[in-house]
Amino acid sequence: MAASLAQNALVFAMGAAANDTTRPNFLARAPLEIEALRMSFTVIAALATPVPIQLQLFKGSNAAQAMPTGGTTLTAIAKRTNDAGADSGLIGNAAAIATTAGLTAGTFTRGTVPLETFDVSQTTPAGSRLQFEFFRKWNGSSLWLDPGEILVVSNPAAFPATLTWTLTVNVDYRRRDTL
Repeated sequence: MAASLAQNALVFAMGAAANDTTRPNFLARAPLEIEALRMSFTVIAALATPVPIQLQLFKGSNAAQAMPTGGTTLTAIAKRTNDAGADSGLIGNAAAIATTAGLTAGTFTRGTVPLETFDVSQTTPAGSRLQFEFFRKWNGSSLWLDPGEILVVSNPAAFPATLTWTLTVNVDYRRRDTL
């Protein structure tokens, strides 16, 4: 990411495809269960003076939101060969990650309380890397995305202009056809 990321910019987004209510007798879509989320924050050009910087994980404020646009499209990879080419359960069968600036939010509104906050302040020398790994449990239960819900990563405060960094996001999820 280029330097000077604006406050509350969206740097990653993935959404569960909504129910198609335009078709008669539609089948309700299954929710997505997030089994694991891994993020790697790597500093390319360091800060001269450390400043507090964070990334936060949010869900959309409701399930009737438009997916943020821009960045690079990330295509879902099937866990099993039999599932290759199948409906991934994602909006547009893809997720998005920012490249040189934040994603365009459009009509998307994130929730007001973050699901998780990742402090990346310690990563000042060039080449520093922080790894965040969250498996299965958020506050005692799995993280679910119901049809139409969107999960995003954003920053609560602007990033300094002199900081250049990369973010890698891996999300292991599955569609839950049965509970």
